Amino acid sequence: MNGEITIEKAETPLQRTAFLQVLESANQRMEKKGIVQWLPCHLTAEAVFEENVEPFLLEKDGQPAATALLAVEDTVFWPEKEKKSAVYVHRLSVAEGFAGEGLAGKMLAFAADYARKRGIPYLRLDCRGDREKLRKLYEGFGFRFVDTGEVDVPGVHLCNARYEYRV
Repeated sequence: MNGEITIEKAETPLQRTAFLQVLESANQRMEKKGIVQWLPCHLTAEAVFEENVEPFLLEKDGQPAATALLAVEDTVFWPEKEKKSAVYVHRLSVAEGFAGEGLAGKMLAFAADYARKRGIPYLRLDCRGDREKLRKLYEGFGFRFVDTGEVDVPGVHLCNARYEYRV
């Protein structure tokens, strides 16, 4: 299915509301499959729009459809890495009704271009180790599995697979 795709930084209150709605929609879609992606405390504006992250919203035909947070530092999931050694991708999500249209790949390609334009050699991301379908998506894009890391975030202890992609 073709359609006009735009990706913009979510800066306005309207864009940020749409960003949060995409996250909630994706979270509900996962819950229907028995997958707990994010707890409610992870979906608040305060939790999502932290300092030093840039939120990007993909719209398809004017409809909010996918999101990603980009940052040049990740002290929670990649604490051993130097600042600006990679662009870190978080909250990559696709809204209900847009799944299966390749939008996650478009967001990852956007993130790779974002890193390239800034002279940053890698994209890094993580996901729960048991999310096989998501891991296959990342590996299919070209990400290399690095290792598994454990971390505590509000409300949950995570055992995440960490991935890296040379841009």
